[in-house]
Amino acid sequence: MSSSNLPGLDDFIESMIALAVGIGFLVILLSMYTTVIERTRDIGVLKSIGASKGYIIRALLGESVFICVIGIVVGVGMSYVARSLFLDSFPTLSILITPEWIIRSALIALGGGVLGASYPAWLASRKDAIEALTYD
Repeated sequence: MSSSNLPGLDDFIESMIALAVGIGFLVILLSMYTTVIERTRDIGVLKSIGASKGYIIRALLGESVFICVIGIVVGVGMSYVARSLFLDSFPTLSILITPEWIIRSALIALGGGVLGASYPAWLASRKDAIEALTYD
C-alpha cells in the first residue's frame, strides 16, 4: 500500500504540512514576541550604548535561526528513532526518509523561523532606549 494507491492521501499530507507550518510560524512569532517583551531592558541597554536597529534585528534573527537549527537536528534525529521503532514493530512497513525531505523540512523550518521572528525583531529595533530602560 502506498500513497499512489490511496486517493487523496497526497492532498491530506500536504494540508497537514501546511497546518504544521502555520502553527510553527505562530509559535515562533509568539515566543520571540515574549522574548522581546522580557528583554526590553536589555534592548534599552543595547540602544543606549549605540546598537543600531540592524544589529538588534540581526541578533534576534540569529537567535531564532540558532533555535531552528537545533530543532531541525533534534527533529531529524527523532524521525530516525521513530522510523527504527516502527520498523522493529512492523517489519513489512516501508518508511523512507530521503535527503530531499530532510532539506525540504529544514528550509520550511528556517523560513518559518525567520518569518516568525521578523516582526518581533522589527518591534525591538524600534523601541526607544529611554522607554526601554524604564520598562518594568
